Amino acid sequence: MTNKCKVARGIASGLSAVAWLLLAGCEDKKPDLAPVASALASSTPPPGASTKKFAVDGESKTSIEMDAPKEKIKATTTGGAGTLSVDLANLASSRGEVKLDLSTIAMTTFPEAEKNASQTLHARTWLEVADGEKGKLEEPVKQANRYAVYAIRAIDAASATDITKVAPTKDGADDVRAVTLTTKGELLVHGHKVERDADLEVSFRYDGGAPADQPKALWIKTKKPLRVVLAEHDVKPRDGFGKIAKSSFHLLGTKVADNADISLDIRAKAEP
Repeated sequence: MTNKCKVARGIASGLSAVAWLLLAGCEDKKPDLAPVASALASSTPPPGASTKKFAVDGESKTSIEMDAPKEKIKATTTGGAGTLSVDLANLASSRGEVKLDLSTIAMTTFPEAEKNASQTLHARTWLEVADGEKGKLEEPVKQANRYAVYAIRAIDAASATDITKVAPTKDGADDVRAVTLTTKGELLVHGHKVERDADLEVSFRYDGGAPADQPKALWIKTKKPLRVVLAEHDVKPRDGFGKIAKSSFHLLGTKVADNADISLDIRAKAEP
């Protein structure tokens, strides 16, 4: 570790645990920002695909973990939106997007509610999705940053290509047909987009005895966390007005290089 990085860590040790969310990956060279984007291009199935639509709903959630020197930082988000177009007979032709509501991010690192509330305020301010203790962000800024969006561009390595041919199992009163697969797509967070793959388990849920081509819902979970480099998305300490909080960084002279490991639990219901 360089002397500069050692000094940075020494300074950071006097900051709140939330600061480690951005400082734990200290290095001398600042990483490149990901390309700027206000939205992602629509993700549509290839010509000839026969798809069934599923609407991502508010029961969707994420769990976030970040290893910091003093503790493991934990957070959750709740709520979701987006549409998935699924080709039941040829899963590789499925496309769509998932939107996760970052304005709901809540830190759960500590047993003390006050400490979690403080971390939550900082996280939402740095993401520019909420007002800080002092100052208010303009509503268009908060709305522009509200959602993390993942657009599926391709599907690879599916354990089965035709879900209707998969033998069902029982979960309570429901029939369940499950596959594993890898999605290749683009992730948009805080106005910057990157390419990201996600290894998923997708459970197609049916009313008991329903036809194999009539699933009522999708439950999608990551097999391993989706890793996000915060520096690529320009996530930094900010005040209530969205201005960079130089008092936290100008002495450090380091890059923001922490990784956030995000586990997805997406729920989507079949559209009529």
